[in-house]
Amino acid sequence: MIENNQTMIKVDNLYKKFGHLSVLNGIDNDIKKGEKVVIIGPSGSGKSTFLRCMNLLEIPSAGEIWFRDQLITAVDPYLHTDIIEKSKTFKAMISSTSTEGKDASAIDELKKTVIDEIIEKKLLKKHEGKEFNKAIKEFKEKNGLGENELRKKVGMVFQHFNLFNNLTVMGNLTLAPVNLKLKTKEQAEQKAMELLKRIGLEDKANVYPSTLSGGQKQRIAIIRALAMEPEVMLFDEPTSALDPEMVGEVLELMKQLADEGMTMVVVTHEIGFAKEVASRILFIDEGVIKEENNPKEFFDNPKDERLKEFLSKVL
Repeated sequence: MIENNQTMIKVDNLYKKFGHLSVLNGIDNDIKKGEKVVIIGPSGSGKSTFLRCMNLLEIPSAGEIWFRDQLITAVDPYLHTDIIEKSKTFKAMISSTSTEGKDASAIDELKKTVIDEIIEKKLLKKHEGKEFNKAIKEFKEKNGLGENELRKKVGMVFQHFNLFNNLTVMGNLTLAPVNLKLKTKEQAEQKAMELLKRIGLEDKANVYPSTLSGGQKQRIAIIRALAMEPEVMLFDEPTSALDPEMVGEVLELMKQLADEGMTMVVVTHEIGFAKEVASRILFIDEGVIKEENNPKEFFDNPKDERLKEFLSKVL
């Protein structure tokens, strides 16, 4: 395991709603360089949504996500109340309410009430909250990172491969690097062949995905993400759509990446993989992280009652 204190992805107070359904309910977590973070939990717990928020395939409802100290989400005003407190609107609302005789906790509660009112009634209206919006715009311009730039750095592997069936394997591997002008066509094809040789599928370069087995498709999907030379790899249940005999070849490739020091976040039901590869395991249920620990403590000495119940069913 590579020890490194550099934070690659920082998640701060993350919420995600789909209509009235709350899927994520306030998640905080830091992914350090070189970590292999495995996420487990029951179906519908928010695991995949959490992963998809990390590269903006889902846009958070509230909270912030940072990649290498660069903001990748819209700014959550609740996380920047210091900006609101500097605004004329805030000062006017505070001065209109007497604080005489109130202790510090009462004044803090008053400030919170005023902040809530500004966010709910003013900042959410199109033409109000100008001071805050201006400050946020400057903040975003200074610290922000666009979606396309982010996806060059954070690779994603999906449950159902998501290969383009109308393109050959070579076409799938070279499409993004060429279109995003990261490599010339010749350079991209050379890199693609190197990656295909790595997984022993160089003879499949000119075939279409429909001719491949599930395990071959998923390994192609992994090296397609690697063709972008990402700094972080996200895996969303990469083996759950595979026949049992094909799971091993995909997990073996993932283990190789882990051994090479790739920063990885993996949603999976493969408990053996989690025990062997993870540097840290998160248990998510009801949209919150209920427990996290190193593999030995996580499995041998779980604290959360819901985790104990979950492990009793899957181990």
